[in-house]
Amino acid sequence: MQNKILRVALIGVGNMGKKYAQMIVSGEVANMKLTAVVIRRDELMEWGEALVNVDGEHVRIFRSADDMFKAEDVDTLFEAVIIATPHKTHAKLAVQAFSLGKDVLCDKPAASDIGEALTMNEAAKKSARIYGMIFHQRLYPKYMKIKSMIDAGELGKLRRVNLINSRYLRTSYYHHSGAWRSSFTGEGGGALINQGQHILDMFQYLFGMPQRMFALIPFGKYNDFAVDDEDTIIMDYDDGMTASFVLTTGEACHEERLEIIGTKAKLLLEDNTLTITRHQDVEEYIKTEMVNSRENMQYTKETIEFPKTPEPYIELLERFARASLEHDDTYLVAKGEEGLNSLMLCAGAYYSACNGIQVKLPIVAEDYSRLMDELIMKEKSIKNNTRRII
Repeated sequence: MQNKILRVALIGVGNMGKKYAQMIVSGEVANMKLTAVVIRRDELMEWGEALVNVDGEHVRIFRSADDMFKAEDVDTLFEAVIIATPHKTHAKLAVQAFSLGKDVLCDKPAASDIGEALTMNEAAKKSARIYGMIFHQRLYPKYMKIKSMIDAGELGKLRRVNLINSRYLRTSYYHHSGAWRSSFTGEGGGALINQGQHILDMFQYLFGMPQRMFALIPFGKYNDFAVDDEDTIIMDYDDGMTASFVLTTGEACHEERLEIIGTKAKLLLEDNTLTITRHQDVEEYIKTEMVNSRENMQYTKETIEFPKTPEPYIELLERFARASLEHDDTYLVAKGEEGLNSLMLCAGAYYSACNGIQVKLPIVAEDYSRLMDELIMKEKSIKNNTRRII
């Protein structure tokens, strides 16, 4: 694979799209070259015209994705597409790419609707092309360590998980930085569908999908809009594990806390500090020890500090390139079909909160689509987007 180069097209040149473009044309991403980009806004044309790969090849500019997909040399111009557009456009673009036999790497979330995500998965399967998601946080060393410990059974049976994340403080300036942002109409939701997708993906990557969930969402708690900026979710698993999940984008203090309790160990991750408390199997201890409480319980404690490292986008892109060039999706950081999981958790939370009930997963795509239609209609009918519509 050393001499093979994956020719890619980029659709979406917002903040993240520009970053991906610069990484690729600068040669930071091994075995990948940017050969085409879609630029719709006139003010970005100068930026696009300056995109030149390290071998001197200029990046060809198209004014629409349709124009790019209809190019006479589309068969040879690029082999794969990176989608970094607002997520309500993801499904259409991905299906177009798959229909032309192109591999696809899609930014989060997969889509804004369960039905669209299912359509993307089906199109990928039908085309037999490589389909990946940009869930780069799976490559954080702290999560890789936790994942390896869980998979190796070091924690025993998982019994309880608590997650609190206030990392993503978002201002009114941010919420108004794009007409599509922070709305059911433009995004299909708020914090959960946007910032929460990375966290929800990591949650299901580590612990799997719950069978039942209940959500309490004070829509517009910190902002004058109709979507969520804080979410509290309780999840229930058939094996008896329970979990709580709190995401907020309106708190001043940064907190990333993940507590995992197993029958053989407890993990506490606070930002980049992981504390591991090991002990004998508590289920066996409860059954056999002739004491009232923890008198005979033996503990060992270990603390690991994870240094702050650059966001691992380059590794994710390189692994996509290898997966595409070798037509082997095992190299992907996250397979595209897995994008449905974090979206399903988001849908379950919205459906639960809006109906005031515990829901069973999976949510029926048609039911969720009807809910979104109702929320969009209510959002549009409320003058000045008053705070709560539920």
